This record gives sequence, C-alpha cells and structure tokens, in this order.
Amino acid sequence: MNKAFLYIIVGLAIILGGWYWYAGQGGGAAAPKVELNADVYPLYSGATWGDSHGKTTDDGPGYEVVSEPFTDVTNIAAVSTPFTKYYEEKLTAAGWVRDMSREAGGPGAEVSVYTKGEQFIVVMFQSLFKVKHADAPSECPCDVTFSLMSGTQ
Repeated sequence: MNKAFLYIIVGLAIILGGWYWYAGQGGGAAAPKVELNADVYPLYSGATWGDSHGKTTDDGPGYEVVSEPFTDVTNIAAVSTPFTKYYEEKLTAAGWVRDMSREAGGPGAEVSVYTKGEQFIVVMFQSLFKVKHADAPSECPCDVTFSLMSGTQ
C-alpha cells in the first residue's frame, strides 16, 4: 500500500471516531424528546425531576421520569402524601380511573395505577431505609424517591 492511501484511511478513522464521540456528548442531531402523557404535567412541584426516558413494562411500552431523592427523611408520609394526593386529584379530574387491582404498597413504598382507555399512568414512591435489621423492621432515616410512568397497554 502506498503512504497516501494509508493517510486517507487513518484520517477517515479519526474523523469517524471524532463524530462518534461528538454525537455521544449530545452534539449532532438532537435526540427526540421523550414525553409522558400530557395529563401528568405540570409535574409535582415539590420534587426535582430528572429527564423522562423510555421504559418497557408488563403493561407495554411507556415513558418514565424519576425525582431526585429526598434524603434523610424521618416521616415518609409527610413527603409522600402531598405527592400522591396531587396526582390523585389531578388525574381523577382529567377522567382517569384508579385501578385498585393493579396497586401495591407496603412500608415505605406505594404504587398507584390510573387508566383511561388503553392508556395507563403509574404514580409511585419508594424508600431506601438506612437502618436495616435482620430480625426487625427497617427504620428511618431513609431516602424517598418519586416516579411517574405512562404508556399504552
């Protein structure tokens, strides 16, 4: 092989590698915006939310957004009740029906499911307990995280 051909190959490899890196940093074509069902907006203002992302569940494809954790919580209900109440009132007013058969809850966590036609919205909070005992219930302080998911069944 001659040197000119080798330089062209190396140059193309550098250009393609640079473009791959640039695209991975958020450059290049913009990624499509991932949106939750419009009825969950505006998001609960008592939390700081991350970006929504695609998620597949047993119910079907959807989108999810997760809050930043509330750290060192000593009263889970004081943090979670305003969040769940906000969405219960908001979604019910928008015609969503709560599906109790698909809900779950326990110490420090709750999943509420709302449906409208073939669509679903999941409102959830969960706690990560910092004090754990092998032979006794977990205790606060804990970190509490909210999440919302919507999709089509």
